[in-house]
Amino acid sequence: MSSDFTLENFFSVCNSLYKYFKKPTVAAVYTGEKLKRLLEQRWTGHLATVTVILKSFDNIVHLLRGIDSTQTSAAEVRMEATGLLKAITQPSFLFIACMMHQILSLLDPPNTALQAKSTDLYTGVRLVQSALACVEKLRCDTQFDTFWEKFSKDRQTTEPAAAAPPQKRPRNMSQLSDYVVDTTVGHRQKEVEERTGCKRLYFSTLDAVVGEMKARFSVRNSQLVEALCTLHPGTEDFLDANRVRPLLDLTGTEMKEAEFAVAQQFLQDEMAQSNKNWTTQDILTRYCEPLAAMPTVLKHSS
Repeated sequence: MSSDFTLENFFSVCNSLYKYFKKPTVAAVYTGEKLKRLLEQRWTGHLATVTVILKSFDNIVHLLRGIDSTQTSAAEVRMEATGLLKAITQPSFLFIACMMHQILSLLDPPNTALQAKSTDLYTGVRLVQSALACVEKLRCDTQFDTFWEKFSKDRQTTEPAAAAPPQKRPRNMSQLSDYVVDTTVGHRQKEVEERTGCKRLYFSTLDAVVGEMKARFSVRNSQLVEALCTLHPGTEDFLDANRVRPLLDLTGTEMKEAEFAVAQQFLQDEMAQSNKNWTTQDILTRYCEPLAAMPTVLKHSS
């Protein structure tokens, strides 16, 4: 099973939980933290959803079990509670929640920075690259072992105990009277298989996240962003020919360093005589005619 399908299914369950706990009859008796709506296009939406579910997991399970085991709620509400309870008490659900919380927490700082008006695009991309490096460091056996150990301890205190099954009357098997069982059967193997499956999911998820981030924020893309920032008059490297070169390479334009040198000196002198903060639009509006003599600069500033 691919990590994409597994994670899609996980967040689908999270979204179903949000919708279910919005029902008036359910919300009236729910005592945990209010579940967050899943915003598919935002990292913060996924992080907020996972964070609340982890914090209120006991409350969620307790309420679902209560609804499932009583006849006071409508049949439709009970049936939905049964399905959600089965989904979130699967061994993999808590693991995925903890794993995604770890990964998304690393992506939260650059996401917050990119939403701020004061953050320029180049700085935002650099922050994303730093977060990417942190995510890449998670992909090793040592990091997984540390994560699994912490997860196993947290699960013991977070995961509510399942309802006790009805007691069965013990039977004496006369044909086994000469045998003694001195070890458990199957439990250890089940734990090993669970850990192996989770480790496979852990690594494949990291690979998917890293691959997606590298595709969107590659070194090449970062160079283009830096080149675009160089065209802004507020930057220290304003119209620096070396900095803006990747943009010219992208458009297939021949670099004419003399044009950039003259334009840079001319505009810096003009801006020095003014007390205002200049924008690219200000320059194009006021100095379009002089810049027409430097077509390479004008083309890429427009």
